[in-house]
Amino acid sequence: MSLFLACKHDRPQVLNPWVGENVDSIAFKQQYHYWRNYNFVVTDTIRLSHSPANAFGLSEDTCEMWLHRWDAVVVTNITSIPSDSTDSMWVMLARDPQTMGWVRAKDLHDRVVPDNFISRFINLFSSWSMLLVVSFLALGILFLGIQNLRHARFQMVHVNDIRSFYPTLLCLVVSSSAVLYGAIQQFYPDVWEAFYYQPTLNPFATNPIAIRLFLLSIWTMLIVLIAVIDDVFKQPAVVDAISYLASLFGVCMVLYLFFTQSVHIYLGYPVLAAYWYFALHRHFQYNQSPYRCGKCGAGLSSKGKCHKCGAINE
Repeated sequence: MSLFLACKHDRPQVLNPWVGENVDSIAFKQQYHYWRNYNFVVTDTIRLSHSPANAFGLSEDTCEMWLHRWDAVVVTNITSIPSDSTDSMWVMLARDPQTMGWVRAKDLHDRVVPDNFISRFINLFSSWSMLLVVSFLALGILFLGIQNLRHARFQMVHVNDIRSFYPTLLCLVVSSSAVLYGAIQQFYPDVWEAFYYQPTLNPFATNPIAIRLFLLSIWTMLIVLIAVIDDVFKQPAVVDAISYLASLFGVCMVLYLFFTQSVHIYLGYPVLAAYWYFALHRHFQYNQSPYRCGKCGAGLSSKGKCHKCGAINE
């Protein structure tokens, strides 16, 4: 019995002689969203058995092998063992010609991530989201202390905002995207899981409307973020810009965490409407510009020196 190995981009591609003809490929893809020759990266230790339970006259504990974190593996075969009361679906994985074996599909689910950039980013961001919030808030507090030492007034979105609508718009887009993301996971979990296994950044690709709207919101978020960074670094001091961005990213992460979780108890929807009203009212109430600079056209809250070009307006 021979095995043939074909390698491409350091990923094993193994043709296995045990062909599971008793598995409906369409039904399996609809439930698990992958099939043979699909590539994974291992995120937790996986025990491989020489054969599925009660299959080919062997015990599932015979000649066990182990896969470890960061191992790149490929699905070489899928079979069904109706006599297995734990999980009838078994998947064969191969890391290399010497390391291949079977594992239950249920046990595989939480120990691997699809081997593509988008899926790995989703997995990483989901795991590190709280750490990101703490990091950005810590940076904001650090630069707040620096500004206090410099006797400067701390600027923060919704509190003492810069004269730009983009930071407020970024918060609105982030909060709306978070509600949409949470709603997809709550009402259409299969749609999100299918996107996780077969991701794309193209909002016009063939996907359910909810995924298309989510991708459009992500692209909108990136475009607004570029505009925010451009406006913020027009501020007079680099320390002010860095501290403002750190606090802004912290606020966005708090909004993301709150709204993704609150939609599951239906609290996020009315709170989102209230937040939109608060953010817009706060911005237009405290960032009105009744005057314009006669030289550069920048908005001014009062007559005097222009904060952009320095011209004196009487």
